[in-house]
Amino acid sequence: MKYDSLLFRRLSGAKISLRDFKIKIETKCLVLSPYPASETIGMGGLIAQYPKNFEVLCLTNGSSLIKNVSRIEAINIKREQFYEVMKLARVRGCKIFDINTGELKDEYKKFSKIDISEADFIFIPNPFSCEADTLALVEHFRKILKTKEYKKTLQIFFYEDKTTLSSIDCYANITNITSVKKEMLEKYYPNNERLISAVMGLNKFRALELNADYAECFCSFYAKDFLDFPLG
Repeated sequence: MKYDSLLFRRLSGAKISLRDFKIKIETKCLVLSPYPASETIGMGGLIAQYPKNFEVLCLTNGSSLIKNVSRIEAINIKREQFYEVMKLARVRGCKIFDINTGELKDEYKKFSKIDISEADFIFIPNPFSCEADTLALVEHFRKILKTKEYKKTLQIFFYEDKTTLSSIDCYANITNITSVKKEMLEKYYPNNERLISAVMGLNKFRALELNADYAECFCSFYAKDFLDFPLG
């Protein structure tokens, strides 16, 4: 089902059935993150629940994400934070690319080397975002879907980062892994309790209509449907 159809049904009051996110032991999951922390904000709980299933690729290095330090210092800090968080989550694999913040749009050649052939699920941030690197990530991703081989059963999932989803169709109950997600966020934002509370507050809000205390929510598509709908 296309995203605009999901949105129409939600706005018209039609009930969309939420399905509980279950990952099988053999499911291969790939997360594409536009900057260090995006993956944790949007789906750190799900990653920590199924670490052996996940490979996380961070496409930019956070070069301008820390104030009052040099670009090199910011890159080193964010790289260290990323790998510390991935170690804490115990993921199967991870990598942070050497692409400066805001410059992903000019780095398709590097992006195009990503192997999507074995992935069962690929997670990307909400494409209806104003963030330059998120928009570039989505554009590059659509391009490699048109040029590279992938499984016919590949599913694409949007996760919530700085822009929340207008419509959702699946969720992960992260109640039992909440403390780990908080710890992951604290490594990225050691002095920003306000942001951490806001992220966990969204997860608590998302769980209101579920039998859970905290949840992460997603919007899912098969690859063909993802390629068919317009993004503006």
